[in-house]
Amino acid sequence: MIIRIILMLIGIAGIVVFFLPMGRKGIANAGNITGLIVSVLVLLFGTFSWLFSRVTKIVLLVLVLLILILVILINNQMTKAKRNIARNQEVVIVLGSTNKYYISDIMNARIKEAARYLDKHDNAICIACGGIGSEYYKTEAEYIAVELAKYGIPKSRIITETTSINTYENMMNAKKIIEERNLSKLVAIATSDFHQYRAGINARQARLHPYAINTPTEKYLYPTYFVKEMLAILIMPIRKR
Repeated sequence: MIIRIILMLIGIAGIVVFFLPMGRKGIANAGNITGLIVSVLVLLFGTFSWLFSRVTKIVLLVLVLLILILVILINNQMTKAKRNIARNQEVVIVLGSTNKYYISDIMNARIKEAARYLDKHDNAICIACGGIGSEYYKTEAEYIAVELAKYGIPKSRIITETTSINTYENMMNAKKIIEERNLSKLVAIATSDFHQYRAGINARQARLHPYAINTPTEKYLYPTYFVKEMLAILIMPIRKR
């Protein structure tokens, strides 16, 4: 009975946590959709657990434990990546984050942190990445460049990379720019804290050496983006990027 109640409470809590981004900001992605589905299943399992055989319960318990272990392992890697703080890297790569309906808070936060770093390290060059646009701007890279200029970063220090559509392409195209201009491969990546681990993997695939310029994520949004990022990490071997 106690286990049933715990499962039901976990399911209800999960539904609330993963619905909040939808209700407050209209965010619906693989992270909170997956979280909602799992939460509903946990709630249903807790409510109707008496319908399941003992073998089924054991299988489900083992599955839950495996998922929990996976979450802990990935979280540890994410934590390690975001603690690898950029100190005096001469190349800053700013990654876009597009929403076709409005300029995302996430991208604005990345631009703000990049501007702080660039202002403090006036020898650093910025590569603004992203080819996806919206009704408000042509490409992410162009928007990043415009906003950095508003923070007082000279246009001469900003290079736009306007063709990439994902993190892997961001890094591969940034690498081409770095090699063409004979820039340092020790790079500072301005991106969200939850994204530093995957961005770092892609950077190393491009034979770059990544360090982190973190942008914090609002607490109520973190579970959604954590799950989304975990799914992206898990399919990387399949997509080979």
